[in-house]
Amino acid sequence: MKNCVAYIDDLEQNLECIQQILDPEFDVKTYNNPYNFLETYESNSYSSIILDIHMPLMNGFLLYEKIVAHPQYNGCPILFMSSDDSDSVRIQSLILGAVDFISRDADPIEILGRVKSKISYYKQHRCVLELGNLKVNLKLLKTYINLQEVALTFIELKLLCFFLKAYPENLSKTQIIEKVWSNSLVLDATIFTHLSNLNGKIEKWHFEIQGVKTKGFRIVKKGKPQ
Repeated sequence: MKNCVAYIDDLEQNLECIQQILDPEFDVKTYNNPYNFLETYESNSYSSIILDIHMPLMNGFLLYEKIVAHPQYNGCPILFMSSDDSDSVRIQSLILGAVDFISRDADPIEILGRVKSKISYYKQHRCVLELGNLKVNLKLLKTYINLQEVALTFIELKLLCFFLKAYPENLSKTQIIEKVWSNSLVLDATIFTHLSNLNGKIEKWHFEIQGVKTKGFRIVKKGKPQ
């Protein structure tokens, strides 16, 4: 499954253009109204968010502040995109904390490459992993659901972190063994047992780890048909 990217811009032609550029690599959700985006934000999990700056209902800077203050914000990279590439706009973008500013006139290959690189870096260097009502602090090696700590074994924690970093992609048994057990000889029953125990401990999570027919395993939202 592709990583999900949100793009917010008040001009329909801009939405269509960026969607066409990013579609080969990402699941792109576009919004021409910042308020509509905020209303649906909690029900989506994004790997990156791209914001236009000059919008009549709410400018990109204010929308950025509302996103990062949202309790469901997962720390994903937020980028600004605008035809206004003045120094003042670029500086304000970086002061706020955006990871990049992309000129709307940039080459499509450059736009795609910069978004891909920001998502890749984000997935590799996160110190806190969050999805729904679950949070994992990698520095403290602690897991929380609804702000309550959940006791996990070291193997269960490694499994959970591996799935969270890969989300929403599928993981094969081979990938799981290589990452969690370092290529040790591991029986299928061992994997299923650890995953079953893990799901039991995090049963209050809004998501769960499921087998997906012949495609391995992945995180799915509870109640969502597969």
